[in-house]
Amino acid sequence: MKVSVEWLREYVELPDCADELVDVLPMLGIEVEEDEEDAGASLDKVVVGEVLSREPHPEADRLSVCSVEVGADEPATIVCGATNFSPGDRVPVALPGAKLPGGFKIKKSKLRGVASEGMMCSAKELELGDDESGLLLLPGSPGIGTPVDSLYAKDKTLELEVTANRGDCLSHFGVARELAAHYQT
Repeated sequence: MKVSVEWLREYVELPDCADELVDVLPMLGIEVEEDEEDAGASLDKVVVGEVLSREPHPEADRLSVCSVEVGADEPATIVCGATNFSPGDRVPVALPGAKLPGGFKIKKSKLRGVASEGMMCSAKELELGDDESGLLLLPGSPGIGTPVDSLYAKDKTLELEVTANRGDCLSHFGVARELAAHYQT
């Protein structure tokens, strides 16, 4: 069974160093077969942008031309096909030079005659989720120009072997309960 350390933290206060769990869990009768660090996709040059305006594309019915504040001197003009956003929304923006998961490289280009200076991204394009129906709308008010990498905690996944007599530990909640008893929290 695989468990996420960040998910366990939602239930119980754990030490900052997740590596300690690899030593503690076997003392509780839960063997750790493997632990892996979720390196996540490198999202270099992907920043928080705020949509300032959205206008219909003059040459394409299904595209919009957007002005997006990305923390630079001037707002970026970005051509986008998504429809689930409005001015004022904060979204991830891949700037020219960014390399998205899957090897897709972002560069300045023209889409149907309009220059686009980056790409507003969905969760799936950034490997932050499975939703590809539209842009990833960032919750709260993260700072414009903030690297998107800094908004998402890196996780550690533990593969556990739970013995037949420890059915109570076959969920995140059950493992968290055992850890809470150990750490007396």
